[in-house]
Amino acid sequence: MGKQVKTPRFYVDMPTFLHATGQLAWNSDTETRGGAELLYMNCANPFLRATGDDLPFRIGSHHNNPIKSAFPINFVGLLNHNLASDNNSYRIVGISQDFIDNEQDGFVWTNLTHNNNYNTNILNTERDTTYQIKNEFNGTSIFTLNEPLNKHWNTFQIKYENGLDDTHQHQLGSFVVGKYFDCPNSPDLNLTMSRRFDGIKKQKTIGGKTLANIYYDGPTEWTMNGPDGTYKYPPFELDTTGDEFNQRVKSGIGRKGLRSWKLTFSYISESDMWIDNEVSNTLISDGETNPALNDPNPMLSDNSFNFVWNCTLGGTLPFIFQPDNTNNNPDQFSICTFRENTFSVQQVAFNTYSVSMTIDELA
Repeated sequence: MGKQVKTPRFYVDMPTFLHATGQLAWNSDTETRGGAELLYMNCANPFLRATGDDLPFRIGSHHNNPIKSAFPINFVGLLNHNLASDNNSYRIVGISQDFIDNEQDGFVWTNLTHNNNYNTNILNTERDTTYQIKNEFNGTSIFTLNEPLNKHWNTFQIKYENGLDDTHQHQLGSFVVGKYFDCPNSPDLNLTMSRRFDGIKKQKTIGGKTLANIYYDGPTEWTMNGPDGTYKYPPFELDTTGDEFNQRVKSGIGRKGLRSWKLTFSYISESDMWIDNEVSNTLISDGETNPALNDPNPMLSDNSFNFVWNCTLGGTLPFIFQPDNTNNNPDQFSICTFRENTFSVQQVAFNTYSVSMTIDELA
């Protein structure tokens, strides 16, 4: 597979952003179904299902999670799961508040894996019925939605319609739901992609020999509770549920080093660079005094570099980075942040900008 940086894509996790900025009710069901344990893309040690019902994983709770604003979503990702080991299919459901005449009027269940909403299989989300999916492999699954679904979301959950296999302990590392941003064009040709080996420290002995201490040699491997026991495997790789040895992930043999990308995009338009209105309400249009109730906060619905920068808190919160949005091989995905103080914007012409950044893969 090619390793070129073509049109990069940033997958931004909205529940993690909302939790980090005070929407703490996404903690709900932490002990039984995951809750905040499934946020922040901390996938190495997955959450193990403790409940015996058909709702193994959930973030948020529509009973005690009042949302400050509607927000659109256009993708779903399940990181470090073993759901393929269960022969039953499942659906992913989003629950949102419903309003009539500015009064809260119950809740709406939206099946995100239904034909009406499910759009493209990015990685390991094969369809099973018109409203369910069945993963072929354990590991990671990502799919996009037909169009951004804008609602007052307060809960996302996995639902096994016909029950799940209770002989199998289900796991999930992170439940990612949010909005991706495709860069408006490819970066400049003078981009840099490097591998960091800062987890390996060299030391000279008194006798003049050089010793290498390896603290880590790449991203932290993820723990998989599979049909053949518990083992480690490289992030985003897929793993067979059977005993075919040559198809199994081989711990410690994958790529080494942590990737970094130094990117510059020239001649970015005003609309691709900035949010039109950085305000906290929806009273923004000229003469508009009665916006629709479901209008989201402008920052959450925006489609620009500014959206990515804001909703990752300047790159503090992790995001999934795909350097080429047409290449869906597992080695194209990384959990990353922006390197501190590297995001730079310069105006090069009227309403035209140049933006540069350094993206670091997390250890």
